[in-house]
Amino acid sequence: MFVSQRGWKLVISGALGGAVLGVVARLWMRWISTDPEFTWGGTIGIVIAFTFFATTQTTIYVLRRRVRTRRFTSVIRGAGIIFSLPLFTAAGAIMFPTVALTSIALWQNKMDRKVRIALYGIGSIIPILQIKEFVSNFGWTIATVGRATLFLLIYLIVVILIKPTVSPFKFGSEIKVAKGRRNTWVILFIVLVTLLFLFFTIGIQGN
Repeated sequence: MFVSQRGWKLVISGALGGAVLGVVARLWMRWISTDPEFTWGGTIGIVIAFTFFATTQTTIYVLRRRVRTRRFTSVIRGAGIIFSLPLFTAAGAIMFPTVALTSIALWQNKMDRKVRIALYGIGSIIPILQIKEFVSNFGWTIATVGRATLFLLIYLIVVILIKPTVSPFKFGSEIKVAKGRRNTWVILFIVLVTLLFLFFTIGIQGN
């Protein structure tokens, strides 16, 4: 059996945890809205997106613990990227650059320290702008601090959950990644995400 009984339990736990996170995210979205509306379609969509995301990442975690080849690991990580995208549709799209850059900086821990700091800095711009908008809408109150804190916690959990997809291939203590090739892909990815950042911040108004 490729996935053990313990593995299936982890996947089920991930699905349940994702559903809970989706409910919290939906309640948070109502909390930050200046004109709150409730639709079952929107609520179900958000809960499903978070459930699917957490289930996918837990499954990738389980599979990566049993995989010992770089090629299969690359396939699994690619699937993780594709299956993560539904979480960043509609209103969640604005946070894609932040999650992408922050996840790389956190989990690609063999990357140059200066590059990681730069990724953290760029990735923090959108959350700062969002929190500034909360303050603009609601003023400096305890509730506003709560809105901002919950916002950061939700996406911190997302960044933690995406570790199985972002972390590099490892075999024992050795990370089998060619340094030059890795740096090239990092630079290309930074350019791509920066362009996406400009698109999201200019073309989409956060709520």
